[in-house]
Amino acid sequence: MSTEENQFNVQGYNIVTILKRLEAATSRLEDITIFQEEVNKKKFGVERIGAKAAEQAIIPPEGTDSTAKSVPTDSDSKSVAAGGGGAAVPAPVSTPSDETILKTLAEFVETSKKVDDSTGKAAQLFKDTFDEVSNAIAKADASTKEALTNILKEKISKIFELKEATRSNYLNALGEASNVIIWVFTDEPIQYVVDIKDTAVYWTNKVIKENKPWVQQLLSIFESLKTYVKDSYAKGGPFSEAYAAANPTPAPAKSAPTGGSAPPPPPPPPPASVFEATPATPSPAAPSPAALFQEINQGSAITSGLKKVSPSEMTHKNPELRKQVPRPPKKPSSLSGSNSGASSTASGTTTAQPPKTPKKELVDNKWQILNYSHADSIITIDVEPQQSVFISNCDTVTIQLKGKANNVFLSNNKNVSLVIDSLISGVDVVKAVKFGIQVLGLVPTINIDKSDEGTIYLSKESVDHDCQIVTSSTTALNINVPTGDNDYNELAIPEQILNRIVDGKLVSEIVEHAG
Repeated sequence: MSTEENQFNVQGYNIVTILKRLEAATSRLEDITIFQEEVNKKKFGVERIGAKAAEQAIIPPEGTDSTAKSVPTDSDSKSVAAGGGGAAVPAPVSTPSDETILKTLAEFVETSKKVDDSTGKAAQLFKDTFDEVSNAIAKADASTKEALTNILKEKISKIFELKEATRSNYLNALGEASNVIIWVFTDEPIQYVVDIKDTAVYWTNKVIKENKPWVQQLLSIFESLKTYVKDSYAKGGPFSEAYAAANPTPAPAKSAPTGGSAPPPPPPPPPASVFEATPATPSPAAPSPAALFQEINQGSAITSGLKKVSPSEMTHKNPELRKQVPRPPKKPSSLSGSNSGASSTASGTTTAQPPKTPKKELVDNKWQILNYSHADSIITIDVEPQQSVFISNCDTVTIQLKGKANNVFLSNNKNVSLVIDSLISGVDVVKAVKFGIQVLGLVPTINIDKSDEGTIYLSKESVDHDCQIVTSSTTALNINVPTGDNDYNELAIPEQILNRIVDGKLVSEIVEHAG
């Protein structure tokens, strides 16, 4: 062996061989590391071990001042901004529906300016309410609720002042539509948006022939708002009690120390073993064929384990048994299927929804009668010509309106009786069951939609002034017309319509059944 070769030999080991083995071991470790990362992705659901922890601290390089503050990230600055203003409300991510609302509002304002100055100003105020709500939500600060309430009240009041000055159908529609912005304070914003839209539709129907684009843009705002609320605030408006209960404010994070370097990141989760194997569940042992055939071959001995029945217990041999009436099966204590009575009671009992608080109040020029059920006495309201009445979610109540009001809107009611003196506009009924309306004075129009089992008593004054009754998707509706002998003649609204195609056109006729 030469001297050069001896230089690579250490105590009987060749260094070249050792290096080759080290390279092989290193390559193997790299393969194991790659495999290990894939295992951790599946087991822990992370893309990179320790990446999240490493991002939480910035270690200053050597030679810099250890007291230097780390550069805050974008998310950190948002957290500080939210934490410094009191109780925080999480701001939603901007959705396509939100962008659609703002775009449609801008187009709606331009279209309204072409109608007249008052309509243009009201439309701009209507758009401003949406801007104020958008800014309040973006601030993510619950302290803005009171300020937002005052701003919205001021702008809605200005819209109503413009409406009262001209009483045009455009401004009447905008006046009703402006109330939709209150969805941010309601516990059921989706239903609230639908109810306000139904109220505004009454006035938009009066101008749709005159200005169809204006009506389409206004209704499009309602649809976009409904989609946005459904996506982001289905369980309550951002400033409602329901939203606050579902999204409790987290405790403020402790402030980081001003001096010293950032703490090191926490260690990564322990790696899974390369040779880790999931224990397999032992499958049940299959019955032995030999044991099965042995049981079959027992012959008559196979019935030796059965219970013996005496002739007195046999129905066909004991006539007394045939006279007995079989007992009905025992009724289960609950439908939960639990074995014990205590557990079935606990699991089978459903928590009843608490009834909503009845409310009768005047907001601006709009009376609201909500959530009354089985009222013992008549609910009486003294109304004025500039006021409207909104009745919703009532059951088995009688309401009397004394005086002359603008219009009345009923939505989602059952067994509601309404007595009206006089109205300037009319009555709108949507989604009502077993309702009754009695007119004492003059009501020009009555609109009934998606309702069942209704009775309307008209006054002679309303009949003489050709009171119009418009129905759609309504069944079992009867109109009572006064006769000369202080009685009423009942007239049923037709429900069966015959449709034919004549010369390429649809011809519809009411089917009359002659008795």
